[in-house]
Amino acid sequence: MAHRPPEMAAMDSSVLKPSCPGLYATTILKADYQLRDHDETIYTPAECNSLEFNVECHLSTAFVTCKTQWMVPSRLLKSSANQGKNSCTFALPMNQKGVVTSISAKMKKMHIQSCVVPVADTGKFSGKRFGRNGPEPCPVHPEVFAIAIPNVPANEIVDIEVTYFQPLKFEDGAYIFEAPTTLPKGALPQGAQLKDIVHIMTTVRGARPEPVMVECKSHPVTLVQAGPGVTQVMIDPRSNKWGNGNYLMRMPVWSPSITAAAVQQPSPKGPTADTRAPFIISISPPDPKSCAPFARSVFFIVDRSGSMTGKPMAGANQALLAGLSSLGPQDTFNICAFDNLQEYLSEDMVPASPANINAAKGWIEGHCTARGTTDILTPLRAAVAILSKRPLPGAVPLIYVVTDGAVDNEREICRYMQEVMSAPPPEGLMTHPRVCTFGIGRYCNHYFLKMLSQIGKGLSDAAYTDERVGSQMIALINASRTPVLTDVMLGIPGAGESSKVEVYPFPVPDLYIGAPVMVAGKIQGGLPPAMSIKGRLASGEEWESTVPVAPDLQNNVLNIPLDKVFIKERIDMLTANAWLTNNKSAEADVTALSLQYGVPCPHTKLCAFEVDPKKSAEVEAAKKKGGAMKIAKYAVGGAAGVMVLGALAGADFGNVGASLANAAGGIGDLGSVLGSINLPAGIAIPDIDLGVCGDMCGEICEPVAGCLGPILEPCGGCIGSVGDVAGDAVG
Repeated sequence: MAHRPPEMAAMDSSVLKPSCPGLYATTILKADYQLRDHDETIYTPAECNSLEFNVECHLSTAFVTCKTQWMVPSRLLKSSANQGKNSCTFALPMNQKGVVTSISAKMKKMHIQSCVVPVADTGKFSGKRFGRNGPEPCPVHPEVFAIAIPNVPANEIVDIEVTYFQPLKFEDGAYIFEAPTTLPKGALPQGAQLKDIVHIMTTVRGARPEPVMVECKSHPVTLVQAGPGVTQVMIDPRSNKWGNGNYLMRMPVWSPSITAAAVQQPSPKGPTADTRAPFIISISPPDPKSCAPFARSVFFIVDRSGSMTGKPMAGANQALLAGLSSLGPQDTFNICAFDNLQEYLSEDMVPASPANINAAKGWIEGHCTARGTTDILTPLRAAVAILSKRPLPGAVPLIYVVTDGAVDNEREICRYMQEVMSAPPPEGLMTHPRVCTFGIGRYCNHYFLKMLSQIGKGLSDAAYTDERVGSQMIALINASRTPVLTDVMLGIPGAGESSKVEVYPFPVPDLYIGAPVMVAGKIQGGLPPAMSIKGRLASGEEWESTVPVAPDLQNNVLNIPLDKVFIKERIDMLTANAWLTNNKSAEADVTALSLQYGVPCPHTKLCAFEVDPKKSAEVEAAKKKGGAMKIAKYAVGGAAGVMVLGALAGADFGNVGASLANAAGGIGDLGSVLGSINLPAGIAIPDIDLGVCGDMCGEICEPVAGCLGPILEPCGGCIGSVGDVAGDAVG
């Protein structure tokens, strides 16, 4: 059993996680179930010569290129804390929804490159040259990307470049970007100042024609340029108002009313299989003081199976209490605690009075304790039935499903929810129940949960460590607590079958105060000069807006094309469709798209390999071509010199066996978490051919009912060939 070394007794907890991208010596402290219930890593930094971030924030996604240079002193290599002989670890702290797309390192006599390759090609990649199989493995944590850098000479200068992207957090009416720029103690060279080391350039693109508003209180910034839809700022090296902390930038979007905008780029030039023009539609919520929210009928369905024991159950209960506190006097609610059996707070929806909420809090203490196995379908059916029995007039019915387990009837659950959403709403209900899902740990099927929320026009989130369960689930509840526009529909005049319109997410989700709507897509020939967006307000009235479509000029400062901004959502959409329909051919399409854009997915992996410095340019040229790349022929040592990396921080298709065995759901041994998949918003159906709109206020391309996914029955003539897609999937 491992014990904490005496010198660790009073160690600052900041050494247990890297605070910025950099080179570290690492010591892994194994879980001993007395001092710690999971592995911890001590990070001792090298000396940082430079830390440079080039950031492009495109609407709700940030694309980051980080270039950093470190000097590795001999004392670090001789440290007993080192991962292996003459080896260091490059570690990058990142959002659990972030995706690393490339990593490279250069020393005088060694170059390391990376490439996305099909999983089928990784069977012989052992990565022994990277010290991966040494006595101290690389750190494993869903919020840390790590790679071993082997054979580092004393006092060597190491240049590292890493690219990644992540969804922006939306909080208090603004998108927020955070860069990990806190230098750890001992990393700043003697006599150097922070402003000599840290450099940040941030370019922000919005969907509207005016310059984007930005705010930065963490660091002094200066405006570089501002133009139609673009604002660029850089950290100001002349200022003395510097502090050693993370870089935080806010991009406010709240306004007095609901606003919508559309932007598109021309069709791609050159030889390409897809000649459609990419576009993005943005719908922003109003300031909560300026709108009337819907009443809500909220049903919490909380997993209490044995695998939820300990911190997961405590975190879920903490969030459940916060959810109850978010209810207003106009709302109703109910709770189901489920394992293989179910217990309900009430047989009917309960008014959200102070007395009822206090009684529910007491009920949670007695009934939301871990036990049993997992059955999701039964309580979901019951929630839909109870919500339909005595509907609250004008209210939006919301179902929250919280689980850490995988079940063997997940496709049946999705099909059941599709039947609910495709049928007319029950008498008295203004709209169908919305389903929000929250996954805990690595054993639940996050594709299933994301698909379920997509079908139910709700939101989805996850936590991959126990300490994140409460905060992440509270964030989901806060984001969805105030719906302001439901049953959102898009109208694209003249979009016939020949337009080959593809949109995602599909169906378009509701608009919440805490969750703007982003719809991305492609269309042959481009969008018309204007389009329409419709929805339903809390008053029951219809909201409609005619939205001009702006061309994206890029202002010569952007490197990320519009069609890549939501490529992760498109890949997730196709992946979920392949899972739901069990379509192996669709998996091949996902793999091809992943390789084309260099974005890892469940069927591909990011791999690193040492390359002869003389061949570095050849490798870069091969990567730019896209598609599959035989990297073993470039790697020093061949296949044995290639290491499979964990580029994504999420979980995959779940593990029913582990759930049935009541395994600790993702918390603890995180070794298999890295290298799998996480699920930001955007799963939908691929390649939708939308029918022709008669005019902007006439027939809408996306009806409220029907057309809810690739396995639904045909929905009639308003959507062109969606019926064929659905028929193929069901058949």
